[in-house]
Amino acid sequence: MNFSAATMFSANDWFSSSASAGVLTTPVIVLDATEGIGEQDMHYAQLVRFLDLADPIVLVTNLDLIGYEQDQFELIQEEFRDVLAAINLTPSFFGPLPLGQPDLIPWWREEGSTSATQQSSLAAVPPLRMKVVSSTSENGTWAVTGYLLSGTVTPGDQVMSSPSNQKGMVQTVSDSNDGLLKLTFEAPHFVEPGEVISHHEAPPVETDVFRVKALWSGEVLAQGDPIVVETVYGTTHGAVQSVEQIMSPSTFKTISNTEIAAGCLVELIVRVDHVVAIDHIGSHPEAAEIKLFDVSNDASLLAVGHISMEGYADQRHLLTSKAVNTTPIEFAVGERARASRNGHEGGVLWFTGLSGSGKSTLAVELEARLFEKGYQVFVLDGDNVRQGLTSNLGFSPDDRSENIRRVGEVAALFRQAGVIVISSFISPYRSDRDRARHAAYSSFHEVYIRADIETCIKRDPKGLYERALKGDIPDFTGISAPYEAPDTPELVVDTGAKTIEACVEQLVNYVDRNFRV
Repeated sequence: MNFSAATMFSANDWFSSSASAGVLTTPVIVLDATEGIGEQDMHYAQLVRFLDLADPIVLVTNLDLIGYEQDQFELIQEEFRDVLAAINLTPSFFGPLPLGQPDLIPWWREEGSTSATQQSSLAAVPPLRMKVVSSTSENGTWAVTGYLLSGTVTPGDQVMSSPSNQKGMVQTVSDSNDGLLKLTFEAPHFVEPGEVISHHEAPPVETDVFRVKALWSGEVLAQGDPIVVETVYGTTHGAVQSVEQIMSPSTFKTISNTEIAAGCLVELIVRVDHVVAIDHIGSHPEAAEIKLFDVSNDASLLAVGHISMEGYADQRHLLTSKAVNTTPIEFAVGERARASRNGHEGGVLWFTGLSGSGKSTLAVELEARLFEKGYQVFVLDGDNVRQGLTSNLGFSPDDRSENIRRVGEVAALFRQAGVIVISSFISPYRSDRDRARHAAYSSFHEVYIRADIETCIKRDPKGLYERALKGDIPDFTGISAPYEAPDTPELVVDTGAKTIEACVEQLVNYVDRNFRV
């Protein structure tokens, strides 16, 4: 058997190496035949599961000390398969050490013609990733130089740059003495330093928010604290948006604490200052490593781990416009004229909150009250919109983001028409709500319909939480998918503390103050 050290991850050695191998592709767990399955072995399995790695290779050593007994090996194999199955893992390979010695282990027969260990050393070529250093133009030829981080590129390849999404066809490829790769293009192709070139069919993710799983080695940190974020593609500033989980490395039990201390396993949501190109553990594990640093002068290392996009969408398609040859027209009736006729300005009241927080109830009641007072008003509700405008979308992170993008643009059109539109959507991602705000400009009012998850579960008007808690509904916000509460909403309506009537009155007063002319 051929083990490639560059692609192996040893769960047994992970802590002692300070997570330096935490993003490698093939996890390996080594069991001792003389000891059976111990608590530490189960912890290693939990570590593989926590890190979202591939199904592990499991090897059993020290069989010589028990006389290469087949029954003992098969007992260990059966018991550890059960351990893995309990945490939704299946070994990709389970075998004895040493491998490939039939004289010592005549009863061992490997399943299949090619083992998982052999396949790991014959892994597919990783996707093209080139970090741009500079762009130049000379005599009608455009050139880009940078470091080739993974993959291959040849003349004629169609490539794109992230996060600018600029595309082009490679004319020539050449190496330079300083270790840089040079690509030339016939068509104008200027790429900013720091961008990442890839083949257009396999680009990195573009996002400003992602999940991090890591071993914490730095000072105590809390939710909201600023950090410096370093990936293989560059460094940027960000913050710990939320602390999802803190686990003891010795017991793998969750620690009830919002402050992260050295030595803990952590799961964080990190938000950076702008959209960046990244790779994650599910797409390109070798490039998913991330380091978090203190923002202080000493810039001490806080954590090493990897990036996961679980629960979050690739924002590339939301940022890329495919419309060409279009020219916006000027309307004969302007927004001021509409406001003068209606007696109020148009605008967007964007209700966001968990399912069961009361968004739809308040939206319907508010619409009726405002209509009685003479307002031009209309409700866009999540369930109603999904019957038509977004009926082709599901509830994956990508589909959720596209759902809100469409609704945000429709709400902006209502605003232009002088209507107060009440948009009632969970809209769990801040980035999506920010795009809706951008579409409506200064007439966007984010209204946080606040109710904690316990209150929403208790209400459960549609029975969705009950089904989600049983696992019948995947990607359910607040249970198996994230909800990012607003940082600075224009208005907070606390339905957990107030009656419906009091909440509606609060909303009516807000509209009277902010929309009347």
